[in-house]
Amino acid sequence: MNRYNAYPHRIPGGLGFWAMIRLCRDSQPSPVMDTSEKPKVFGSKGEAAEECLKHMVAFMNGRTIRGEMFEVTEKPSQAARARAEKLFLGGGKTVEVERLEARA
Repeated sequence: MNRYNAYPHRIPGGLGFWAMIRLCRDSQPSPVMDTSEKPKVFGSKGEAAEECLKHMVAFMNGRTIRGEMFEVTEKPSQAARARAEKLFLGGGKTVEVERLEARA
């Protein structure tokens, strides 16, 4: 399941908020961790939401997405194009295919 999710979550007991993030590689959301390997606690819902946004943007911008860096530096030569057209437009080697009846 390639799904993303990010939301502030009220800590049980009303002591603040956690910034919960689920990335495509995770199965469940997990809180943003503090340096002491405990979930980082935010004083308001807005602060937690801002941290969610910051982490999601950093994740999206911090990795190469397939096809993102697609650039053609040089065009194929005329000879290569002619060979490809000959192959794919019927001028290349042909293979005969024989179909056999399925046995019941």
